[in-house]
Amino acid sequence: MDFDSWIASLREVLQGQDNPLALRNGRWEVVDRKELWHGLGSRIFDTHLDQFKDCAVEVLSELDPQFELPAEERYAANIHGKVLNHSSDLRKGLAETLALLGSHGGILKNCTQHKPEFIAVLSIRDIFEQANWQLWGSLNSLLPTLSEAAPGEFLNLVQNALQKQPCPFDELFAQEGKGIAGRNYMTGLLWALEGLSWAEEHFMGVAIILAELASHDPGGNWTNRPVNSLITILLPWYPQTLAPIDKRIAAIKAIRRDFPDIAWKVLLSLLPNQHQTSFGVHKPLWRSIVPKDWEPKVTNKQYWDQVAGYAEIAVEMACGDLDKLKELVANLDNLPKPSFDQVLKYLSSEAITNLPENQRLPIWTDLTNFARKHRRFSDAKWALNDENITQIEAVANRLAPTSPEGLYRRLFVSKEFDLYHKNGDWEEQHKKLDERRQKAIQEIYDASGLQGIIAFINEVESPNKVGWALGLIADSGIDSDLLKNYLDTEDTIYRQFMGGFVWGRYQNQGWEWVDGLDRAEWTIAQKCQLLMYLPFEDDTWKRAVDWLGDAEYEYWQRVPVNPYQSKSDLLFAIDKLLGVARPQAAIACLNYRLHKKLPFDAKRTVRALLETVSSSEPTANIDSYEITELIKALQNDSNTDQDDLFKVEWAYLRLLDRHSGAEPKLLEKYLSTQPDFFCEVIRLIYRSKNEETQGEEPGEVKKALASNAWRLLHEWRRPPGLREDGSFSSEDFEAWLKSVKHLCKESGHLEVAMIKVGEVLLYCPPDPQGLWLPRSVASVLNARDAEEMRSGFRTEIFNSRGVHSVDPTGKPERDLAALWREKADALENSGFARFAFTLRELANSYDREAERIIEEHKSKVE
Repeated sequence: MDFDSWIASLREVLQGQDNPLALRNGRWEVVDRKELWHGLGSRIFDTHLDQFKDCAVEVLSELDPQFELPAEERYAANIHGKVLNHSSDLRKGLAETLALLGSHGGILKNCTQHKPEFIAVLSIRDIFEQANWQLWGSLNSLLPTLSEAAPGEFLNLVQNALQKQPCPFDELFAQEGKGIAGRNYMTGLLWALEGLSWAEEHFMGVAIILAELASHDPGGNWTNRPVNSLITILLPWYPQTLAPIDKRIAAIKAIRRDFPDIAWKVLLSLLPNQHQTSFGVHKPLWRSIVPKDWEPKVTNKQYWDQVAGYAEIAVEMACGDLDKLKELVANLDNLPKPSFDQVLKYLSSEAITNLPENQRLPIWTDLTNFARKHRRFSDAKWALNDENITQIEAVANRLAPTSPEGLYRRLFVSKEFDLYHKNGDWEEQHKKLDERRQKAIQEIYDASGLQGIIAFINEVESPNKVGWALGLIADSGIDSDLLKNYLDTEDTIYRQFMGGFVWGRYQNQGWEWVDGLDRAEWTIAQKCQLLMYLPFEDDTWKRAVDWLGDAEYEYWQRVPVNPYQSKSDLLFAIDKLLGVARPQAAIACLNYRLHKKLPFDAKRTVRALLETVSSSEPTANIDSYEITELIKALQNDSNTDQDDLFKVEWAYLRLLDRHSGAEPKLLEKYLSTQPDFFCEVIRLIYRSKNEETQGEEPGEVKKALASNAWRLLHEWRRPPGLREDGSFSSEDFEAWLKSVKHLCKESGHLEVAMIKVGEVLLYCPPDPQGLWLPRSVASVLNARDAEEMRSGFRTEIFNSRGVHSVDPTGKPERDLAALWREKADALENSGFARFAFTLRELANSYDREAERIIEEHKSKVE
């Protein structure tokens, strides 16, 4: 049957009552696949099934050509022509039919018994048996449907794929991208497994597969991860499976056997008080596994039975594994009472108390911090009661270290808040903490001398705090030895320690201590390093000149820049930093000056910004906010050289968009006032119609220029003729347009230039005589030869709406239609009929869009 005859038959069917088809907006749709399946079941025979299998395997085995592109370019696969041979609707229909064969095959009464189910199994096997990562990725969105065609076979194929070397899922995980173009090609598989996990018969197999997938998962930005699916399925308060509780607990035990690290991560997430939310998991659509009225109701007993079971396994895993035991200590308040008591009992046993001090120390530290937190927040609902805290403190005392080094190690951490004894009065508590640190270092120093301190810094989290305390309490006798041996070390721990020591000495004794040091035998590197540990201010910079002489540049090349330490105007530092090719550091100082409202220095700012573009400094240090603030200051400063500002705006055009609060004001002004510049920008982006053949592929420099030019034109909002005071000059506009038409006609860019002109004209101000845009602009847009401009104007109206949510009532589209119809009336009444016609067509398109949205919403509800 040819296509026309087939469509004619469908139209006849459409006239009948309760027919299974619908025609919406020129598109044929099946109203209810399952209902249609029941109606046509008796018309399908074995030969049809065999033919369907061949068709389904051929179409669904096709590799998506998008995978021929690098991951970062796949979002533009359509542009590159990398598209599948068959439509997504066809592929989806074939997958759904396989699901119907596997789940409702009994309806096909004229087929051999069980042949529909057999065809579904064979199809799934033939599609996936030799599947590589590209095929799994190509079928990503269809996997939930295909899994329901033959659940057992599908799970076997996934399990077999996990055993392959290389494993296709490893490569799929590696394809996960970042940012707006990033994609997760594992989502479909996870949804498929989630759907199958509802059935008790498949639950255990799915749990093991998810755990094994989690063991392959390198992690990423997407929340769709195998371990998250597993956790969500098993949540005690919101389970997403019909498998009974004992089977859920058994699944964790099975996972523990083969994938203990995954089991541990899941267990910690299933303990109480995790402050979790859940939207549930994918449910099967084609198999009637989950009753329509099913709700995840969990009794109090069922909840605690699950939690107790999970906690018991967690305690078993932690006993004998110090790393897991430390993690469990942090979750003591999440354990049911029996498990809580069991953990404390184990911690009090000889198996732990007889451990060497260095192995007990982390457990003691965690227990002590845990008890202190609950004491400090005893009024909070989540805090343990006094009896339980006392139990924990008693166990901690049995594990307490005997050496000062072990006892005081916990004082020298970066997160000081946990060391406070109460809430409020933070300055006083910080002062007391500093005093405790100094007493601790004094005790270690008195007992073991400098070597004891050196050994101690290798055991603590924050060596700089040890150095700071030592700098405050130690006698001057250690200075010479300490500075000579450790001042210019490359070791990170010792550098932190020495930085803290120098800072402590400086705070305690000031410049008198610095100047009193005997530097006679010091190297330039040692002098330079000491200076870098001192405040970033004038007094330090003067000593850099005196101490280093011609080698002063070494200080400026390496010094960490902290402008907030300086009380000077920083101009000296900015010049020095620019002199050693550190423009990014200079920008930090310039931004500080801006923040402090010191006189703005346009020349230094321009130099720093332009030199940053080609700087060898790490790009990770670039602060886009600081740069845009400096550019805005340049734009607002009357002393800024316009040529310099042009270079700066062009160099940082990618940062100057309206979302960041910054705009390329000068560049947009040039576009609107200098026809030559506008035409040059057009030529950078678009190929001339005068070129008969395509030229050579542009080099990287030309591509970069074209990219910048496109960005500038895309963001352009200042129409030609607009003056600085907001008024509109028809004379300036018409002169500009005349020149642009002449130049672009000669270069072969007239049509595209007029489209871009039409786009920016949307942003013209109202006419003083009352029309919603200047009459001179309306006249130009109304001209016979202005079709391209009218097209650009209409396109910009659509694009200016931006991202928006869809209202099922279509009201926003109706409002837009009314708005532009009103504007068209105003134009027509002023004699601009052609332009008015364009806007009427626009208004009609919004009406049609509203109707489409309403119709689509109705069909979804039905």
